[in-house]
Amino acid sequence: MRIIKVLIFASLLIGCQNQEKKTEGFKVKGNVNGLNNSKLLVLKFVNESIEIDSINVVNNKFEYTGKVLEPYFIQFMIKEGKNTKGKLTEFMIENSEITVEGNSIEYDSVKVSGSTSDKVLKNYLKDDNLLNEKWDNLKLEYDQYVELNDTINKKKTADKLNVILQVDRVNLLKQYVKENSNTTVGALLPSFCTIESALTEKDYQNFYNILSEEIKQTQYAKNLFSKFNKQPE
Repeated sequence: MRIIKVLIFASLLIGCQNQEKKTEGFKVKGNVNGLNNSKLLVLKFVNESIEIDSINVVNNKFEYTGKVLEPYFIQFMIKEGKNTKGKLTEFMIENSEITVEGNSIEYDSVKVSGSTSDKVLKNYLKDDNLLNEKWDNLKLEYDQYVELNDTINKKKTADKLNVILQVDRVNLLKQYVKENSNTTVGALLPSFCTIESALTEKDYQNFYNILSEEIKQTQYAKNLFSKFNKQPE
């Protein structure tokens, strides 16, 4: 019986150690054909500043480690001599094991996995882009009605355009913030949206109120708070 208890305790201890190790920081492991033995320039968009780092690539493979207080946006640029050859990839970095893989150095061929924040952000941007494409198609119809001086259909189409921008896209953002209210990504989404012109102070306040008390302590939530609680100059 004592041996069994010792084994159970050892298993729990190892499990806790593994969990702590997993959340200790981030590890980005990359394998992209065509990088060869080059160097990557790392652009880190932390708060409202840009920090720069670099990674050495050996036989198409590289590793990048560190620790972040909160997820932030990062870009890997291919460095060739003193110049940059182009953007390899970009993603939200967080304290997890992240994989960057690609069959070539072309941007669209490189895939990132392992970052929950990045997955949520890119899913939101994908869904929002579908609405944006719908808006673009309607805008073409609207322009045609303007040329034809068709005031009735022009007004109907204008109303549809406003609904997509001021209702559908705003509701989509609210949906994602609500679904991720207990994570940092829920607080950062409004900062990465492309519909800022359609958002009111009331919208920002609603986003903030949706967040959990813990997430309200993050810098992203504080930035959100400042959008509707502006101090007098």
